[in-house]
Amino acid sequence: MTFFQAIHAGVPARMSACALAVLGLCSAAGAQTAPALDTMVVTAARLPQPLRTVTADMSVIDAAAIERSGAVGVADLLSQVPGVQITRNGGPGQITSVSLRGAGNQHTAVFIDGVRYSSQEMQGGAVWEALPLAQIERIEVLRGPAAAIYGSDAMGGVIQIFTRRGDGPLRAYAEAGLGSQHSSKVATGLQGGANGWSYGLHVADERSDGFNVGSPWVANPDKDGYANSSLGLNAGLKQGIHQFDARLLHNRLKAHYDQSPPPFDDFDTVKNTTGSLRWQAAWSDRYQSVVQLGQSRNDTQRNTTTPESAKGNSTNYLWQNQWKLGAHRLNLDLERREDRLTTNYAWTQNTDSRRVQDSLSAGWRYANGAQQFDANARHDRIRDQQSKTTGGLGYGLQLGDTLRWVASAGTAFRTPTLYERFTGQAAIDLKPESSTNLETGLHYTAGSHQLSAVAYRNKIKNQITYDWTSMPACNCYRNWESVELKGLTLSGATRLDRLNLGLSLDFLNPKNLENGKLLPYRSKRMFKLTADTQVAGWTLGSEAQLYSARFTDAANSDSLGGYGVVNLYAQRKLNKDWALLARINNLADRDYAPTKGYANGGRTLFISMKWAPQN
Repeated sequence: MTFFQAIHAGVPARMSACALAVLGLCSAAGAQTAPALDTMVVTAARLPQPLRTVTADMSVIDAAAIERSGAVGVADLLSQVPGVQITRNGGPGQITSVSLRGAGNQHTAVFIDGVRYSSQEMQGGAVWEALPLAQIERIEVLRGPAAAIYGSDAMGGVIQIFTRRGDGPLRAYAEAGLGSQHSSKVATGLQGGANGWSYGLHVADERSDGFNVGSPWVANPDKDGYANSSLGLNAGLKQGIHQFDARLLHNRLKAHYDQSPPPFDDFDTVKNTTGSLRWQAAWSDRYQSVVQLGQSRNDTQRNTTTPESAKGNSTNYLWQNQWKLGAHRLNLDLERREDRLTTNYAWTQNTDSRRVQDSLSAGWRYANGAQQFDANARHDRIRDQQSKTTGGLGYGLQLGDTLRWVASAGTAFRTPTLYERFTGQAAIDLKPESSTNLETGLHYTAGSHQLSAVAYRNKIKNQITYDWTSMPACNCYRNWESVELKGLTLSGATRLDRLNLGLSLDFLNPKNLENGKLLPYRSKRMFKLTADTQVAGWTLGSEAQLYSARFTDAANSDSLGGYGVVNLYAQRKLNKDWALLARINNLADRDYAPTKGYANGGRTLFISMKWAPQN
């Protein structure tokens, strides 16, 4: 059975027909253009480098792609990226997980403007549902382990989010929109810079009455909406060899859900704040340094029949040093991370716990003609827990003008969250997870045509799992599983005149080596297609995503069928200052379950107007 036959078997006929209609549209329309290989990225090495020199597998979502997509949330945008699968308990504002190459949400290190963004609650990972897309300018997605650069959690990859920043002449903008389920968006801001200064101020409010998201445990037929308000501030000064930057992002999410029987209305209030102070100095042509202080705070208040709360903060100190010696690039970094978690639960032991991690990392990059070598090593000393040493190697070989071969190997780890370790639920011998990853890829580039094929195998040992099924039940977090994630990602993009087309195919085998079963909520096959074109002054775009069936439990005794979703968007410049944007999600009104027991919002429409005066 071919991939297309297999995935078609898991997708209802009307959805397949709709997907074929979009494929037909793509013969006269295209997709978002792949980023140029000269695009500068920072996530691969934690320092700027051209995308063409990256030996890892990487995607970039730039400001233009974010704006024209009309996506509602960050997760919806990431779902278009190869290797990414989203699991969500209902609609926007609900608990959301991002799986990168089949790894869990807790296995992706997430940064906002260089500041780690994650929760120490439960199994950790980013709180994706709370991130305000209106504040985001750019996203870089690095697939594959990067613990030798970033430390704990970077087992499946790294996602770095860059907020809006100011530069150049003063510019202002305002946007307002309305949509289905009484959804609304209001955003405004200004940014600019002169005489070495740069600045920006951005505010946004996004909300919806929502729909009944449902619950596997209780029937409560009320609407479960959300409201997300955010503020972004940035300021910078470039003076001679020195550059100073300050950034702040704050948002407040209020999201309703179903946990208690009617008439009780459950909701969470989540406040997130990330901020940083950064000083960069180019002391000479050969040496530069970066000093950064960053902090991330999370405050969650749960209004349920038994109110709960959790407060966490993470403070990060970073000193980077880079030397350029001919074809060699050397870096030596010192980093300190201080985490704290305070909980108030009715069903487990409360904690006011702390942890300190100190690290030293070194990197070497060498480019000589058609060849490139990368090597990184890092040691993390974790107070009162097992310390870890990780490493990574990468090699790139240019084969003629159009073809490049890359190969890499790396080790990674994830230390237990403060919740896993200090709320009375940790096995006495609980220790960090560890992983070993091997991958290789071919990348073809000829003008606007790009193709790539990347194969990988990521083996995770001592994966932390909550044990409540053993005999006798441990009722605790323990190192219970070994996992192997093997896969192949095929992707491509092309541009013909005004026509753009991009697609990706993912084949994944996410296996629990302890019992031979597949990991829950991972599709073995994913197909994604994006297209856009210019017609009579309009930018018309489409997105098609097809997923094969997923098991919902570790025993593989229950499953959810495959499904497909098609989204459409259109954008038009009404004049030099005004633009209209419209988006339809789930065009075919597909009734699928993103997570067992939860509903989706069906077909939705959103229309907005944006004012951005041109100088």
